[in-house]
Amino acid sequence: MLAETGFSGGEAQLQLILEHLQRAGHHNEVVLASKAAFAATARALGVPVHEAPLRRWWRPDLWPRLRGIYRRSAPDVIHFACGRSLLLGGLAAFGVRAKKVAIRRIDYPIRPGLLGGFRYTRLCDHTIAICDAIRQRLVSAGVPQQRITLVYDGIDPSPWTGLQQHKTAARTRLGIPQDSQVISCAGVLRPRKGQHVLIDAFARLANERPKAVLLLAGGGSEQDRLKARAAAHGLGSRVMLPGRVQPVHDVYAAADLFVMPSFHEGLCNACLEASFASLPQVVSDAGGNAEIVSNGVTGAVVGKGDVDALARAMAHYLQNPAIAAAHGAAGRARSLKLFTADRLGPEVEAVFAALRATGA
Repeated sequence: MLAETGFSGGEAQLQLILEHLQRAGHHNEVVLASKAAFAATARALGVPVHEAPLRRWWRPDLWPRLRGIYRRSAPDVIHFACGRSLLLGGLAAFGVRAKKVAIRRIDYPIRPGLLGGFRYTRLCDHTIAICDAIRQRLVSAGVPQQRITLVYDGIDPSPWTGLQQHKTAARTRLGIPQDSQVISCAGVLRPRKGQHVLIDAFARLANERPKAVLLLAGGGSEQDRLKARAAAHGLGSRVMLPGRVQPVHDVYAAADLFVMPSFHEGLCNACLEASFASLPQVVSDAGGNAEIVSNGVTGAVVGKGDVDALARAMAHYLQNPAIAAAHGAAGRARSLKLFTADRLGPEVEAVFAALRATGA
């Protein structure tokens, strides 16, 4: 069950899980909010789609519709793929004889009460945490450790492999001078992603690195404010905000360094993509960032919002391209061991199987 209507990292991971379960011979059905982008993905996989007004909890027809779907489908496992679906779908599933599994995707603090810890302690039997930082949040909210399983997200490395070989073409398409030092960040432009901190840090090193440019790829509510912030630093021509870049691979192919300055995070898909593209990374210590990037080995991990530390780490890699290349290669090797798509589906399937077998 998924109450989100867009398609981003979480939906991409859900697609991988669903693809595996389909190949493994399980019967799958999905319950989605009306006009959800994921509906097309599910139908393309041959998965039946049920729609419910999951964005409108006050609708009087929501509860009987969900109960009717449960009754007709008679599921063995109900997988809640987002917090809203856990709350609404979990309340509607009281008395339904199915194992209920939630997935927690971001490291926001979990408040007490119905909208917080109650969802994970009372509305589901087990929770999958996509990184250890989230697992710790769940434990702090009162979820017993035996009711949490850590399953890292994963992606297919092949689309990101060898992108650095296409640097010239990518920079040409993006309008970036070939002799630039390119710092890239890919992600939705929202305050929690911290692009404003990145602009401030870039301003600290811009005079010493006159060929450095900052590429902030993605759309979102902060675009105009970020443009104004760059202009206030006198960097309007060196901070690029092109919106969504297609193909997104150009963001990584054009880059010398990838940066993710988030304040809150799960297991960032963009950081996984950057690692498979053999880019060194500078990331904040939000969420699972420090589980993707090994500090001093594959990149640098700095405190959330620490502008000075962020600027120093970026300058270090721009000044030392040999170290940057070595850390980028080490990051790819690390991610090949931990974060590939081929192990995501089987590990989630194993959680479902264990619940059905043991009643845990």
